[in-house]
Amino acid sequence: MTNPHFAMPQVRILVADASIAKLFRVDSPTGELIEIRTEENKEARLPGRKLTRDKPGEQTSHARDSRSQVDSAAEPKQNETHRFAQSIVEKLEEARTAGEIDKLYVIAPPGFLGELRQKMKPPLKSLLVEEINKDLTHLNARDLRKQLPERIK
Repeated sequence: MTNPHFAMPQVRILVADASIAKLFRVDSPTGELIEIRTEENKEARLPGRKLTRDKPGEQTSHARDSRSQVDSAAEPKQNETHRFAQSIVEKLEEARTAGEIDKLYVIAPPGFLGELRQKMKPPLKSLLVEEINKDLTHLNARDLRKQLPERIK
């Protein structure tokens, strides 16, 4: 039976890394997680040289004088990570402005959590209840629920 005096806030749980983002909802403080959406970033799984395979390489004989795209395989991967984090934050912001999020939990490995945090604007940041600094993207909803507080606020 639903209590008419208690409305559960719209709680969302984001579990993400540079290659995948899963968004869940929970309908009661002790309820199970229900997956809403999954976004994949397949480019993040490619080696850096594959991300730039179609671009002309640059090399000079004076390594100190200019950068070498050939030697900079990490840069395209980093750019892809920035782009994916921005995309996730934009979708969360859309949900926030549509009134679909009241409280937000974010679970991500340290580097990607920092990317997400950096891209969030204050109105979205104000909804953060907890950040969990772990890579839990490999867990199913049931096992993921065990990593969260028993009662989700």
